[in-house]
Amino acid sequence: MKKSINIANRLDEVNGIVAACNGSTMSFEQAYELARFYYDFQDTNALIADAEVMAGEDLSGLREIAISLKAETTTLLNNIGRLDGIDFRGIANAHSRHYHAIFQKASDELNPYWKRYCELNHRLDYLPLGSKEYAEAEKECDAAKAEHDRRQTDVRRIYAEYEHENRRAGDVFSLKASHLYALATKLNGIAGSIINDLDRMEKGKVDERRFVA
Repeated sequence: MKKSINIANRLDEVNGIVAACNGSTMSFEQAYELARFYYDFQDTNALIADAEVMAGEDLSGLREIAISLKAETTTLLNNIGRLDGIDFRGIANAHSRHYHAIFQKASDELNPYWKRYCELNHRLDYLPLGSKEYAEAEKECDAAKAEHDRRQTDVRRIYAEYEHENRRAGDVFSLKASHLYALATKLNGIAGSIINDLDRMEKGKVDERRFVA
């Protein structure tokens, strides 16, 4: 039941972030951790399927995980109000703008190198082919092109980084505290059902391969 073990650890991290939240400020990385928790575990059917498999393999381990899940989600539900003042959209927009500004600066700084190359290349059209002047200008043009291409590689890397961070910002932009509340409520109910079914299973009153969501 790897997903369930992972969710307990992730919930502990989420609870740490929420407990430390005081006011309307939160770092992007903290907001992203909350968003990824929501998106990674919103499919609770997968969690139930894992529990049903584990019921046939390790009942004591399943009970331990369910108890931990119940406790962690209860803590989250008790503290979820701390997120009421968090502007997830604002956090996401600021993060995206920061990386776009870095890309824009690099792109603007590249323009003079392209302009210089174009000027030198244009100059070749007015020099006698095979002349000493042409050879020197061609060498200077090639050097300018190589310098531009080197810097352009850096700009492309910076743009790729911006795209990556912009996608991460998209996860945070869509998050709401109510989403986490709804998921925590559902997970809390699932954990409670598993514990109840395990209790009934010990009395021989439930099929160990089935759990009520």
